[in-house]
Amino acid sequence: MLDVRTEIAIAAVLSAVTGASLLYVLRDYPAQFAPSIRRWTAGVLLQAVAWSLYCLQNLAPLWLTTVGAGTVLVWAMANHCQGVRLFVGRPLGPWRFWGPVAAAALIETVFCLLVPDGRANVVLFSSIFVVQAIWACAALFRPGPLRDRSHVLTGAMFATLAVVMGARVVYEGLRHGSLPSLIANSPMQILVFALSAAASSVASLGFMLMCNDRLNRELEWYATIDTLTGINNRRTLGERATFAIAAAHRLRRPLSLMLVDADHFKRVNDVYGHATGDEALQMIAAALQSTLRGGDLLGRLGGEEFVVVLPDTDETAARGTAERLRAAVEDIEFALQHRRIELRVSVGLAVIDDHDDFSELLRRADQAMYAAKRAGRNCVCGPSDLTQGPVVVAANFGESADAGRRPL
Repeated sequence: MLDVRTEIAIAAVLSAVTGASLLYVLRDYPAQFAPSIRRWTAGVLLQAVAWSLYCLQNLAPLWLTTVGAGTVLVWAMANHCQGVRLFVGRPLGPWRFWGPVAAAALIETVFCLLVPDGRANVVLFSSIFVVQAIWACAALFRPGPLRDRSHVLTGAMFATLAVVMGARVVYEGLRHGSLPSLIANSPMQILVFALSAAASSVASLGFMLMCNDRLNRELEWYATIDTLTGINNRRTLGERATFAIAAAHRLRRPLSLMLVDADHFKRVNDVYGHATGDEALQMIAAALQSTLRGGDLLGRLGGEEFVVVLPDTDETAARGTAERLRAAVEDIEFALQHRRIELRVSVGLAVIDDHDDFSELLRRADQAMYAAKRAGRNCVCGPSDLTQGPVVVAANFGESADAGRRPL
């Protein structure tokens, strides 16, 4: 049989090494991870302290090796539980965090010092761990989307701890006699402390992988999203548009593409500043997105230009959508220092042909958009208008563009 004191010593060493490693590695993670990382690392280091105090059984005062060690161990578990719950956005309240710690201190004081009762002490103390482990599992296994394997690994360790500690409650509560001391050898004691020696390191590995998974997901998001407006960036737009165009060719379905350009946007930047221009772009993107269908594709091409891809949409339907987009931007209430800033867009339409790719559709939409600019801006121009001349819906700033210069 394994010696329980040896198992406790191994747990102390593993916890200390794991805590030091986490302090070194996780300090470089983004600031939004810091609260949960601090809690988790504190839990690992407190475990090392608790196990070290347990190793001093029969060598130091009982109040230190039982009351102190047990209280610190439950405090460590509270930090572990709070770490994962902060990570998923469901932190424990003060009572649920400190309540088990206070209960552990009371139980250890009463049943180790005042009215010594090993059975009651083990049963009640283990019950606290069961409750804390369940709280951690509830956060990691909450209903929702598919979970990362790192969540499953970390949650599995808490679940295993809950099961083993629950079995300890039943075993120690029903068996004849009670433990002569905390470090007495018995099958259940060996199982509990062997699990404790391994659980901290394995759960810490799972927690670190959880941080990596979230970091990778955020990096993927930044790689695909225009950070200013929150819509698809140019690269993602091209990839998804190419896929949609290929599907339209394969299924022989219509598809339309719109190039949406903010009118007189340079004037907004020059007069009000680039910060106001950025806010205007955000509002335009939000207005476009709120008007489109769920299956439509919206992306920022660059500057003040946006691209909309409309699957299963011919020119007539696309023109109706374009008019709604134009009107949605026109209706934006945007003011700076009580001065209203008018936002308008010119929209150029292109409809898929037999052999069109994304660049060709974009080129034709660009031609149509500049035709709309020359027609007075704040209007829509499609393929059928390029030969007849676009119908002007409204003019921004009450003026038309000079046909001899490049429209803004």
